[in-house]
Amino acid sequence: MIDGARAGGSSDDVKRAVKRGILLNEYLLRRAWGVLFIVLALSMFISDFGVAVLGVEKSFGLPGLMATTMTESGCGLIVILWTFRRVRYAAEITHPEDVPAWSRILGYRFLVPLWIVTNAVAFSTIVLASGRLPLVFFLIRIGLAAFMYYALGLSFSKKIPGEAVIAVGSLALSSLASLALLSVVASTWPYALLGLATVAAWVSSGVYARTRPVPEFEEELNGLE
Repeated sequence: MIDGARAGGSSDDVKRAVKRGILLNEYLLRRAWGVLFIVLALSMFISDFGVAVLGVEKSFGLPGLMATTMTESGCGLIVILWTFRRVRYAAEITHPEDVPAWSRILGYRFLVPLWIVTNAVAFSTIVLASGRLPLVFFLIRIGLAAFMYYALGLSFSKKIPGEAVIAVGSLALSSLASLALLSVVASTWPYALLGLATVAAWVSSGVYARTRPVPEFEEELNGLE
């Protein structure tokens, strides 16, 4: 009887420790995603407004525009790789059956070539069909939103945090709205407002994620049982 009680207690302790480990890991992942939201918000702001405000294309021509764009998107890629590395570690615990899927598309062997191809498509569009650039630009952002939503699903065992839903949802909705406006609105101000709203949502989501307190384990564990 005593041995059985000890075994039961030991099993409960292991279960509790595993749940605590998952909760702590998700807390750290949430903070990592917060950094990602803030950095990508800066990247989007530079892409949408910084290049035009600084007059990069007028001052340095297409090579200057390409260098600026690749630099800001490259910084975003580095942070994505850093965040997704932690996501892969979490997925090993929470989604072991999906290892082949996430290990391929969340690693640098997939993301770096994807980044190169995406930039190549964008710059080819600028050179060969500049009128189609807005269409390509917003389609790329919709793809980014879908990809990040998938990665968020791997990061959290229960549900995606609200600030992450707001960030990814704002990017998807603003891109879809911009696509719908392309054929009816010639002015740039609606797109600027949508872009600013998206950047604000991403910065707010990032700050919120970074300022979350360490979870109260006992309360959280009671909710998981």
